[in-house]
Amino acid sequence: MTDLELLALAQRAAARAAAALLDSRDAWRAVESEEGREVKLQADRHAEALIIDILRAETPYRILSEEIGWVDGAAEDVVWAVDPLDGSVNYAQGFPHWGVSVALVRAGVPVIGVVDCPALDEVFSGVEGEGAWLNGAPIRVSDVADPQRGVLMSGIPARAATDAETMAAFTARITRWRKVRMIGSAACALAYVGAGRADAYHETGGMMWDVAGGCAIVSAAGGRVMIGGVDSDALDSRLDVRADNGHVDLA
Repeated sequence: MTDLELLALAQRAAARAAAALLDSRDAWRAVESEEGREVKLQADRHAEALIIDILRAETPYRILSEEIGWVDGAAEDVVWAVDPLDGSVNYAQGFPHWGVSVALVRAGVPVIGVVDCPALDEVFSGVEGEGAWLNGAPIRVSDVADPQRGVLMSGIPARAATDAETMAAFTARITRWRKVRMIGSAACALAYVGAGRADAYHETGGMMWDVAGGCAIVSAAGGRVMIGGVDSDALDSRLDVRADNGHVDLA
């Protein structure tokens, strides 16, 4: 398949899950487990199964998904990264900022991404080297260069450290910006950077499935993405992720 064909497949898989999540919210929002600040709903598992069925049937690639972890495939260096419901608590509580994220990662780099936000009727997508779109219309990152004039998307992922030193550094980071938005979905936050609604994103402690779709969209929209491992370089380890419009200083 070409990259545009793979994008269409990712869109189809995400759309199938997004529609089911909307239709079944009352039945699926029950909490299945809670560990620390991590909340799992019935919806996460049901939506994941819908996506994986499509991806496994039509491609040979491995899959890294939030709920079940690794699904084996023939290709070792190409991976689907799937978050079937990014923003589970938002979904359960009725906040509209939640989405389905499906991304293709090559050699550790997200190159194709879809973030489907059905409660807002918005589908963000992007292919490195081809462009990025919102509901089919082209999008582009902003041109803001000064953080004091910019908007930073951030948050505290469930796996993030929250000791005093870490939180002091977090406070110092976010107060450099004119405005900071924490919407509870890394996928949506990154998509907003790609669409120029915000100028940068920075979170520490998230996972590849949380950010891959949005990172691919930022890159495709002309932005800059930096992904580093917190604990190791493995794809299934905690990450430090920075993404911006390529003009601002994220130091």
